Amino acid sequence: MGTDYRNVAAESSGPDYGHTQPEQDQNGQGFPFKRPLIIAAAVLTLLVIALVVGLAGSGDTENSADAIRAVHGPSTVNNGVPSGYTRDEQGASTAAVNTIQAIAQAGQGRIDMEAVRESMIVAEPGQTLGAALDSESNRDEDDDVLSLLPGAVTVTSFTSDAAEVTIWTIGVGQSEINDTGKVSVSTTYSTTDLSLVWQDGDWKARDWSFRQGPRPEDASYPAADSALGGQLAAGYYTFYID
Repeated sequence: MGTDYRNVAAESSGPDYGHTQPEQDQNGQGFPFKRPLIIAAAVLTLLVIALVVGLAGSGDTENSADAIRAVHGPSTVNNGVPSGYTRDEQGASTAAVNTIQAIAQAGQGRIDMEAVRESMIVAEPGQTLGAALDSESNRDEDDDVLSLLPGAVTVTSFTSDAAEVTIWTIGVGQSEINDTGKVSVSTTYSTTDLSLVWQDGDWKARDWSFRQGPRPEDASYPAADSALGGQLAAGYYTFYID
């Protein structure tokens, strides 16, 4: 399993330019409190190293989850499916983005849709989302590739129990041309409105709606009801899961 980076959170601090050097005693030595502090720091460093090594070598079961560290989640990736988000707008935004990406990966047979359902979807999803999950289930792994990238994210409503998130995505597809060894690449733009609820200690998708566009050339001055017309979320990241 991966290393639990959440336990390696200590960052080295830069030099303290706001303090002068300690005065010296008559023998030219610093104040005696410096030596115990240095010893304590060395002991603490050794303890941290031992803890990290122990965590890295423990729990190496085949199906165990990989713990990761992200500010608003996810905190865990299990069988290629991320989960564990903070109960705020940023956590809901990240969960929404990861959900549509995970469904797309399951549709290409790269992860199991049942694992997606278990970690990211409510027990009884809405009709539209449920139909999409059924149609994308039990797929063999595809040599073609479709990657969904979040171009813009808007939280249209939020409470601590429910959120509505709109995601404008850029889809990049690659497929082989008739067994010629050459590939074609296509780019598409679409918008997904995803409703989430806080359930079992995490954000779960309840339903969604999907529509094509807008294209970048149509979005310079978007209307208020456009996917790009509201206040866009800033500061989110995506990451690669193999």
